[in-house]
Amino acid sequence: MEYQIAKESENPKCVALLLHGRGSDEEDLLPLAGLFGPEAWTASLRAPYPFGPGYAWYGLSADGGANVTQFKDSVESVSQFIDQIYGRFLLPVFLLGFSQGGLMAAQVALERRGEDLAGILVLSAPPSPVAVEPGRLANFPVFWAHGLQDPVVTWDRGQRMRGTLESSQADLSSHSYPMGHMIVNEEIDDMRRWLGQHSGRN
Repeated sequence: MEYQIAKESENPKCVALLLHGRGSDEEDLLPLAGLFGPEAWTASLRAPYPFGPGYAWYGLSADGGANVTQFKDSVESVSQFIDQIYGRFLLPVFLLGFSQGGLMAAQVALERRGEDLAGILVLSAPPSPVAVEPGRLANFPVFWAHGLQDPVVTWDRGQRMRGTLESSQADLSSHSYPMGHMIVNEEIDDMRRWLGQHSGRN
């Protein structure tokens, strides 16, 4: 899997993977690497399927639904990358994803039942195209955020993702903002506070 190292520490206390949205690439979320602190090893992954000027984690069918085969393959690829990173650092991994990348973060955590993960940040993400067994993330830290005026992943679709996380019994921190399909400063401040509580940093 192609990736770009955003921040590298020889003796990291935190590991984080950034997962971009559809049509973007691994450089898009690099400005968020600082959220994880100066002693973080942070990498931004590139989705596998070319789309527009960038890449996507899965394609869409004519009716707008997800290509489930591609979706599952991407989830497996990210999960395998986590195995490699955990084996290298022996530190639990944070996942931060936006839009399709947010769905990837959530689905990977659900598939793994949180194994080898420290927490996930799910930003402006659509709902999963596959059925999810309830109770898979009991007490697992999750930051969820969505824009009230999001025209790409509408509020009601975002609520379906939040509902999945609630039914997973995650330790869910929910946030909404008067924004579209984007990341705003207030959201970044909330993520920084949440990470301060869950990454062992003050």
